[in-house]
Parts: sequence; C-alpha cells; structure tokens
Amino acid sequence: MRMAISGKLSDPMTERELQILQLLAQGQSSTKIAKALGLSPSTIMWYRKRLHLKFDVHSTPELVVAATKQGLL
Repeated sequence: MRMAISGKLSDPMTERELQILQLLAQGQSSTKIAKALGLSPSTIMWYRKRLHLKFDVHSTPELVVAATKQGLL
C-alpha cells in the first residue's frame, strides 16, 4: 500500500517520490538512484518526469528549490 506524503501540492507525493527527490537533491544521477533502489533507469526517469509535473518545473535545480520551499527537503 502506498502512503501519500501530505503537503501543499495538489497531488500528494508518494514515499517513493520523496525518496527519489531526496536522492536527486543529493546530486545522485538517475543511474545511481536506479541501482540503489533496485529499479531500472527508465523507471527513475518516469519518476523524475512526474516530480517535474507536480512541481511545475523544468529542471532538477528548479525541482530542488521548489521542494525546499515546500518544506520537503
């Protein structure tokens, strides 16, 4: 069962999305994140796209800034 992380987003984040967001904020590449989580790189890219859509941003630095402003990082 997936648990949603409550926040100010209209579409709440899942625990997996938050986990990937934290690793992205640490500067990890999609390939390294995939290996660490036992997922494929394409799955990580899908999560990245979802995160960009949720935060309405176009880059990872923008994503990190937006997530920090939301108090998620």
